[in-house]
Amino acid sequence: MFTLVTDKSRYFRVKRGQVSEDIEKALGMPVIGEAFAGEIIPIIDIKLTLYTAAVGDTYRSIALKTGADEATLKKINGGKHIYPTCKLFVPCK
Repeated sequence: MFTLVTDKSRYFRVKRGQVSEDIEKALGMPVIGEAFAGEIIPIIDIKLTLYTAAVGDTYRSIALKTGADEATLKKINGGKHIYPTCKLFVPCK
């Protein structure tokens, strides 16, 4: 049997005991929903940074502040509800 080895994998296999927040910190990308042991998550090639939402922030206002597209922000973050202190991923400029 052969094993393909590449410099940087495009997928991440969730290990036992890992939770979504740990994976997000390690990979620097959002994990939509719950992550289960053995699940394979595709790694996106877009460079992202964390943004902490403030009072009154919406996807539209964050898009205007960061120069990103509103639809892209929703897609990257899974359309989750925004509230103050909520952490969102936004594309780097």
